Amino acid sequence: KNERTDRIRKQRTMTIPTHEYTPVARAVPITGSGGGDNDGLGESFISMPADTPSPEAQPYLEVVAPATLPEGYEFEAEANGQSFNVKVPVGGVEEGQKFSVPFPAGADAYSGAAIPRASVPVGNWKDGVCDCFRLGLIHPVVWNAWCCPLIIAGQVMHRLKLTWLGSNAASVAQTAPTFRICLCITLIYVTIDQTLGYSPILLGEDPTQRDSDIVATIYFWKNTLRLLFYLFVVIVAARTRKNIRMRYSIPERQCQGCEDVCCMLWCHCCTLAQMARHTADYDTYAGYCCSETGMPPHAPSIV
Repeated sequence: KNERTDRIRKQRTMTIPTHEYTPVARAVPITGSGGGDNDGLGESFISMPADTPSPEAQPYLEVVAPATLPEGYEFEAEANGQSFNVKVPVGGVEEGQKFSVPFPAGADAYSGAAIPRASVPVGNWKDGVCDCFRLGLIHPVVWNAWCCPLIIAGQVMHRLKLTWLGSNAASVAQTAPTFRICLCITLIYVTIDQTLGYSPILLGEDPTQRDSDIVATIYFWKNTLRLLFYLFVVIVAARTRKNIRMRYSIPERQCQGCEDVCCMLWCHCCTLAQMARHTADYDTYAGYCCSETGMPPHAPSIV
């Protein structure tokens, strides 16, 4: 009997190493009623330390930094079809570095990675139609808009997930070849145009003798080809510009009802450059001449 009493005393005085256990917030109902020390307490809770995550805490996602960004920089990301803002943590991040961010409420049961997205202004254009050289004289946007208008139009359409005709598609798969189609059309056009240009020489004719039937016929088809290509670029780019305005709630300010077509007719180079600048963050990422989006592979998508 004495041994049993000693064993009970030891168990009562035994200290439990609390650092090996994680406190949990649980409701402890108090059943006592009518007097006693527990009257009026209702329920008692064991509080959880601030540095201990709870099961109900806001979920976190892993984000790969799209570029070397300073502390506090904000960009848009997408996960599970939901867009949200990501703020670069203290100390900034290097390109490719992974960091965790809280996922917004209403996105339960999602464990994938967040995809960075570019932030596009809503309600107004990012800059003016005449700000062609804002990024510099040798920026790819300037030269593509001047020399290869269909190339830069294809890049913008690819960013917006449009078809090669500047229209919305029923599925993303239909928009995958948009840039490649525009690139092929440009290469075919340049090849035929140059071939027609050198045809008089190859045929032994003097290119300056426009009264020659052969030379006149060649130049007729050459000019016809250029006109058709120009009209195609105007129509496709005007439809793309309208899509941008509708998507980002940008109203027409001039030429009500036909502003998109007028801008493309009077200055298609400036208009295409503005569309490209509006749908990309060239202040953070370098521009590419012949990539599908005109941006580096790690640059965030806008759609």
